[in-house]
Amino acid sequence: MSKAEYRIPKSPAGLKTFNKIVNTGKKLFAKNGFQATSINDIIAKSKIAAGTFYIHFDSKLALYLYILDLYKVSIRKASALATKGLTTRYDIERAGIKAFIMYAKKDSLAYRIIWESMFVDFDIFRHYYESFAEAYIKHLSDYVENKDLRSDINLETLAYVLMGISNFVGLQIIFKSDITDEQIDDIIDQAMMILDKGIFNIRH
Repeated sequence: MSKAEYRIPKSPAGLKTFNKIVNTGKKLFAKNGFQATSINDIIAKSKIAAGTFYIHFDSKLALYLYILDLYKVSIRKASALATKGLTTRYDIERAGIKAFIMYAKKDSLAYRIIWESMFVDFDIFRHYYESFAEAYIKHLSDYVENKDLRSDINLETLAYVLMGISNFVGLQIIFKSDITDEQIDDIIDQAMMILDKGIFNIRH
């Protein structure tokens, strides 16, 4: 993964300009993709001087990586807030799935920005999900020890299965533009029932 640097300003004026660049980058990367978006496009849409971009970011990649990192941190924060105080893994998983889905539903650019990383640099895409999986595994292992989770499940595989559920049930919900909160809860309950009960009538 390429090394790219950004510098967050301390002054209110500098921070305002920095955030303007970030918000413009989000919109352009989501709309046109990373490769088709130029620094000049970002400068023009942000209505800043050409040199101002480079005060804050070394490159277009530095801006993209900053935005991707923002999503990683804010998604984890949303999940942590939603699961605070919960004690069973079932309740934690349900709350975590819903937190991610509601986050992605509120921020319509999230999926496009995150999955764009596959085309920016596959190593960036891989690292993004591997870092989530590593954190997930640490949390899951605690619930194997207290016997809330089965001990014969590979936790890395389980982490990816659970991330996959959040991602794709999230898409199911986002695709329904007029979905109600009650319908969202029903879909999440269906996902949790599958996790809890499985899908096969015959056990192998």
